[in-house]
Amino acid sequence: MKSYGALAGRYLKQQRRRTILTIVGIILSVALISALATMGQSMKDNMVEQTIYQDGAYHIGFGPATPEQYEKLSGNVLLDEVGAFRQGKLTEIRNTFQVQLIEATKTSFDLLPIHLQEGRLPQTPDEAVVEEWVLPNLAEQPKLGGTVELVKPNGDKHTYKIVGILKNQKYSHSEGKSKGYTFMADPGAKSDATLMAMATFKKGVDISQHLPEFQEMDKSAFFTNTRLLALKGESADKSLNTALLVIFGILIALVVLSTIAVIYNAFHIAVLERMRHFGLLRTIGATPSQIRKLVFREAGVLAAIGIPIGLVVGYGALWLVLWGMTSAGFRILSLDEFHLQLHAWIMIGSVVVGLLAVFLAAWLPARKASRVSPVDAVKGAGSIVRETYKRVRIPSLLNMMGVEGNMASKNIRRNRSKFRITAFSIVVSVMLFIVFHYFTQESLRMTVDNSEDSQVAFQIRQSLNRYDDNGNPIKMDLKDALSEDTIAQIEGMTGVKAVYRRYMMPNPAVILPSEKVDPNFTKLMGPIFEPRDYEGVPSQLVYTNLMLFDDARFKEAEKYLIAGTADPKKLAEDNAVLIVQNVKTMVKSKKKKIEMPIARLKVGDTLNLLMDYEFDPKVVRQVKVGGILSQSPFSPTLQENTLAAFGAKPTFVKLLKDVHPTFAPYGTTLMGVDVAVQDGASDEPIRQALKTIVAQMPNTQLIDIAQEQKESRQFNLQMQIFVYGFLIVIGLIGSLNIINTVQTNLLLRRRELGLLQAVGMTMGQLRRMASLEGVWFGVIGSFWGLLLGTGLSYLLYLQLNGMQGMPFRFPWLGAVISCGFALAVGLLSVQGPLRRMKKENLIEELREEV
Repeated sequence: MKSYGALAGRYLKQQRRRTILTIVGIILSVALISALATMGQSMKDNMVEQTIYQDGAYHIGFGPATPEQYEKLSGNVLLDEVGAFRQGKLTEIRNTFQVQLIEATKTSFDLLPIHLQEGRLPQTPDEAVVEEWVLPNLAEQPKLGGTVELVKPNGDKHTYKIVGILKNQKYSHSEGKSKGYTFMADPGAKSDATLMAMATFKKGVDISQHLPEFQEMDKSAFFTNTRLLALKGESADKSLNTALLVIFGILIALVVLSTIAVIYNAFHIAVLERMRHFGLLRTIGATPSQIRKLVFREAGVLAAIGIPIGLVVGYGALWLVLWGMTSAGFRILSLDEFHLQLHAWIMIGSVVVGLLAVFLAAWLPARKASRVSPVDAVKGAGSIVRETYKRVRIPSLLNMMGVEGNMASKNIRRNRSKFRITAFSIVVSVMLFIVFHYFTQESLRMTVDNSEDSQVAFQIRQSLNRYDDNGNPIKMDLKDALSEDTIAQIEGMTGVKAVYRRYMMPNPAVILPSEKVDPNFTKLMGPIFEPRDYEGVPSQLVYTNLMLFDDARFKEAEKYLIAGTADPKKLAEDNAVLIVQNVKTMVKSKKKKIEMPIARLKVGDTLNLLMDYEFDPKVVRQVKVGGILSQSPFSPTLQENTLAAFGAKPTFVKLLKDVHPTFAPYGTTLMGVDVAVQDGASDEPIRQALKTIVAQMPNTQLIDIAQEQKESRQFNLQMQIFVYGFLIVIGLIGSLNIINTVQTNLLLRRRELGLLQAVGMTMGQLRRMASLEGVWFGVIGSFWGLLLGTGLSYLLYLQLNGMQGMPFRFPWLGAVISCGFALAVGLLSVQGPLRRMKKENLIEELREEV
């Protein structure tokens, strides 16, 4: 042996199990850091592409704009591409659909979300492109290369040649409105149509810094591609950029802290175990510097093995998950192609963070080892501190557990350093899980559509107005779109989850007593409701989104019930409705949407519905609040600034009785149905069957949104896979941290436990004592982990709330899972070492280190 450093390799080989556990901890931590950063950056890059696909590539715009503003933008040295377009009146086509033709410059075709399916983009003012679903609904029913008459933005009719077909945009068919495009040759020409200008900044320009100067050009007309700038970190709202920085800074810091905790605990306990060895080295001439180098060399060996493997595991596992999902037919983040980007700065950063974590974790143990006194170390004092009774102590609950509990309490107090190390390990693990669980759940709420509409793949609607060959509307008689037998036939189809009936109800105002309007809503929004004095009571007119629910919709509503009942029969008997009084509205003073209650209604309260557009107080109908929902089961889940009320058909028959036909022109006529498809079911047989049904009903149309909904459900599932996979890795790191610390702590006391056996303590008593210690570690660690985890979760909430208003939800689920898991792991971790000790020779245990 040429130097003391060679002892590092020998020790690591001798303690293979502990070495492997520590290396696995480093691998998991580095893999988590690199995978988190790689996936985060890749998601950001792909979400930027997705946002450009959906919203366009422009950064800023003016609308309405003047030709002079367009020219000014074109000559600005900070801007790269500048485009303009005009949009005007709608063209009425078949089946009550509408098309809005937009004139755009060549550059605008690159900046707007225009996606060709076949053909080419317009090159002259006589050419146009429209969406695929629009073609059969045009009067001429043209194909590619055909002609069609459309209304120009200035209101004149013009004949265009169809030179391209656009991909169908999401929900444009179901909403009945589509956009077509033609070429605009001269943006400066005078026109009655509204001119819009847009532009992108050059690469390298600090966009957020220059946004104010462009806004000063025309504050009322200025707008930005908000989502795109936010993803690029160039939002005009500095608080948003800061919030994102704080959020991801906290998450990455926690991962680094867990890495340090895993390695620190392993090194610290290993140093405590070898205090006598270090003392012997000091007696034969080893200097404190040589001892420190010995510990750092061990850390270097572990880092050299764990960090490269961690990088490979992190990227490889991420690639494997994405490959598996794409092989199963998933479109990652609803993109045609998802590119997993390998960034050099992420790999280098992960290596640097891993090295810093390892050597920072080894620094304190190395310093402790170098300061050991040769005499004390040889005597075996180590870090064990004799119990002192001079300080006033709070009695431990372990003392109530008999002799074993009393001894467990004394062991914990006597070995304070090891207790702190073990408790710290559990605190970090619990805190890490709570914080990440809270963040991922809130992120899912913000990004994932949790309404039942996500299952709806097809809609059947009747056309109330049809057009003759001259484009004149033909008034149709009101009758139910589908018979009950037809609905039952659809419900019986294989793969159909549910059929939801759709009605068209009026939106009456509620004469709500002022005391029932939430004061916080009034404080934030101001006096937006019209004041009224109704029957001598100061009241306000609050509009209501009124919907007729069938039994299938009421069944889904039960999931969100927080008070009352969602039973349609009971609601009908009591002339009652379900309500949602939470809203998510834009608060201008806060510059964000905030979720809050609009009213303070309770079950049993009476709603006075003003069933007349002229606000005639004579036409007032009363219903009771039969139940309160946390949100609507169908989109929109929360209204902007209105109440939502849902009732059964018998209730609506009473509400609409003797109401003027102009207020409720459709009555309780069935306007159509929404067909929800089960997860994993094939939609093609359902599609063909519905086409056959619709073909037999001349006044109805089938709206197919199966592909869009499939992509939406896949997106939701993908987010959940990433989220829960991430939480599993967090749980593994935490478990490894706890197991490594608790087991090592117990194995260091083999001689002590052997002495207890020698004086008559049975193995059962030893097991009970050690188990109580493990549980107590879990209790103390869970307590502090819960406090710190909740505090950090609230800090994240403040940042998320700054982006989108929401109530703080205490992380109960994460707390229960992490604390329960910590207690279980703390208890089970002691069982393995105890079984090993039971098999070993008592005499050998007593001879250890003698």
